Amino acid sequence: MSGFEVYVKDILNERGINEHDKKDLAFEIEDHLMLLKNEYLDKGLSENEAIKLSIKDFGESNSIGNSIKNNLPSHNKYLDFTFKEKVQCLSEMFLIYFFILVSCATFLNVNIYTIFFYVSMDLVVILTSFIFVNRKVNNVKNKVKNIIHINIQFFIIEKIVMSLFFIISLPIRGGTNILETKLPLMNFYIFNWIYIIGFILLTLISLIITKYVMNKVTHNIKNNYNNTITSTILFITSILFIILYILIPNRFYVLRKILISIMGSDITEVSRNALFMVINNNFIIPNIGLVILIILCIRLVIHIKKKGIGSIL
Repeated sequence: MSGFEVYVKDILNERGINEHDKKDLAFEIEDHLMLLKNEYLDKGLSENEAIKLSIKDFGESNSIGNSIKNNLPSHNKYLDFTFKEKVQCLSEMFLIYFFILVSCATFLNVNIYTIFFYVSMDLVVILTSFIFVNRKVNNVKNKVKNIIHINIQFFIIEKIVMSLFFIISLPIRGGTNILETKLPLMNFYIFNWIYIIGFILLTLISLIITKYVMNKVTHNIKNNYNNTITSTILFITSILFIILYILIPNRFYVLRKILISIMGSDITEVSRNALFMVINNNFIIPNIGLVILIILCIRLVIHIKKKGIGSIL
């Protein structure tokens, strides 16, 4: 690794700069540093001295890196989505979807089999993909293409996941045949024509707005920071674990059955706090989601301390 490579990586890495811009910037910075180095070599300095003085002349890595990111001509947006951005967008869509579904079904006691609920779910999911794509991509044609692809992928995955959920999670009472109890309810929710038509219509509306309106509106809006896939998945996992922790033990049939099978007895007493719960006075379940979330917050604080607040703004 050359004397400049470490310095250039320190300037560009961990600032949420997209990979396309990062490659171009690395080439430009190294080229400029080489010119400075050659000037010092022509003055008779050694190579090590020339490298050190060139870096000193160029500036402190954090201030230079944050300044570069905040003044990118692309506003830190992509020409097109990579696999990473597709995974992040789908992850955010499913996080919103499951958060609203669980909140309405368990905490708010909202009837999830109504037209209002179907349309509301369609709206928040489509709005999530709409905002994500328009914030990340700066090419209108690719915005439209990615909204279509992302929404189709979400629709297919959501149908598969929810079908499996209904099959494994709904309790069968009184020995009734599984096909008589689960499939009608599953078909009513998952393959409801109101939800499907609403999803298609709202997708078309988001495409029209994106193509004819959003390019002018979002042209100068910056994509401030690009999270890594690992950070995105860890954050979503922490939220899902927190939801499961809240649902344990009586609000989710599958979780209850798993706990009973592990303990070998029915659940008779539960006490909990933010960090852990105790079932039947001897079975302890930690709030894993909260622990993961705390670790992510600590990582964020360390990152800001190392790279400066400007690296995430």
